[in-house]
Amino acid sequence: MTVNRSSVTGFTLPRVKLLCAIAVSCALASCADDGQVTAAVGLQTPSPALMRGAALYAGSCSDFCHGRGPSAIDVVTTTLAATAAGRASDAPDLFDCAWITTKSDSEIEQVIIAGIADTRMVGFGSNFPEGRRDHAALIGYLRMASACETQSYSEE
Repeated sequence: MTVNRSSVTGFTLPRVKLLCAIAVSCALASCADDGQVTAAVGLQTPSPALMRGAALYAGSCSDFCHGRGPSAIDVVTTTLAATAAGRASDAPDLFDCAWITTKSDSEIEQVIIAGIADTRMVGFGSNFPEGRRDHAALIGYLRMASACETQSYSEE
């Protein structure tokens, strides 16, 4: 009796090689860095409210007052622009954890509506098209984009 070495229990040698390659690939993939897997899973489409909050921030808060986003470079750029214009920057970094974790949603909303006296922070009153929904979207964006580990969401 002759044994066909290119066939093992019904599998031809090319199929065995393919199955081995798949098994090795799966084993290597399971050894991948968890950070990469988490990052891939974390890439989800932002909610419409979060996107609305980002758009409101870009259109009403950024550039000359609070910076374009949650980055130290934007804060420094905004502060330098204020200094170059001969004024102190009275606009806080809205993504700073020390600032945002000490403010409740209602406190932030009150500033959005009424502004802060003797500063450049004007009150927007009812100028946002969707009123309180826009305020909530903007506050949600600030809290989410700040990426603070401990956040205060208390209402007073």
